[in-house]
Parts: sequence; C-alpha cells; structure tokens
Amino acid sequence: MKSKKTILFFAIVALSMISVPSFSQLKLGLKGEVGINKPSFSGKMFKVENMNAFKVGPTIEFMFPAVGFGIDGSILYSNEKMTVKDFKGDKSLFEVANHYLDVPINLKYKIGIISPLKVYLAAGPYVQFRVGGEEFDWEELLEQFEDKTFQAGVNLGFGAEIIERVQLGFNYRLKLTDDYSVNEPDWEHLLNENKGFWSLTATLYF
Repeated sequence: MKSKKTILFFAIVALSMISVPSFSQLKLGLKGEVGINKPSFSGKMFKVENMNAFKVGPTIEFMFPAVGFGIDGSILYSNEKMTVKDFKGDKSLFEVANHYLDVPINLKYKIGIISPLKVYLAAGPYVQFRVGGEEFDWEELLEQFEDKTFQAGVNLGFGAEIIERVQLGFNYRLKLTDDYSVNEPDWEHLLNENKGFWSLTATLYF
C-alpha cells in the first residue's frame, strides 16, 4: 500500500511539472483550400483546362513549446475538375470531376511579428486517394484511360496567423505522380501535366 501511495505521489508531482501552456500547443481546426490558378495544356487535337478544385476537412497542429517548430496534418475532401475542349478552345467537349481524400503532413515554423500576429512557413509531403468521380464520355477513350487511385507530391506553404485561431496563407503543390494511366502519348502529356499549382488556404482553430 505504501508503494502505491509513493507512486501516486510522484505521478501527481510529475503532472504538476507539466505546464498548461504546453498542452495549449495542440490545436484542432477546420481547413479549406481553393485553387487560384487555372493552367491549361494543349495538344495536337484537344485542349485540357484544369480548374483547381476546393478542399475542406479537419486539421490538427502541434507546436513544440518555445522553439517555434511543429507539425500539422489534415484529412481533406478534394473535388478536382477539368474541361476538355477542341484545339481552338471554342467548343467544350466534356468535363470530368474527381473526388479524393487528400492527406498533407507538413513541418511548420512560426515567427512572432507583433502580438497577436505571427507568420509561418510550412513544407511536407501529401498523398491523395481517389474515392470516386466521373468517367470520360467517349467510349473509345475509356479503353485508353485508367484513373490512378493513389497520388503523391510535395507542399510548400506560407502565411499569417492571427490571435492563434485563424491562419490565412498560400500553398504551392508539386505533383510527383500521374493522375491517369494513358496509352496515347498526346493524351498522357495533357492529362498528366505535373506543373505546380497555387492555392489559397484558410484554417480556423477551435
């Protein structure tokens, strides 16, 4: 019995040594993201326009006390669309929308400017899992295209934090994998263009 009381005493002392502010570094929130550039790619016959989609979902952030470094991660629903037009871009042939679970994980560094304003830098990998979407309308294209269910790439972000509850920023995403498995070289170039994409992000922490 005495040993149990001793263990309990040291447990209480250990817990009392952990400051409340250290727990406050863990935050849960809701994150949204909207694409702000619309790159288009042209081939010999067709033109593909990528309409950057929106993303929304829960996010978590943990910052190590007193050093400014931490990590954040999110699970976002992502809706991405593209329009296929003729070469001149005058006629819209069809649209395709894909739905993903987007999982970015970033290292984050915050710098205090003037209370309550901070700026942050973030970088890290992301993965995407396709959970649904529309297929191409043309039957002859269905035999050539296969949607890839897994994607990956790199995120780079920067922005500002206000009163420790609201973050607004910009994110640059570089894809490292293809969206589609394609047999035709021209279509492979159009549909799997891996140039970077910019987006505007907003996060509200509870």
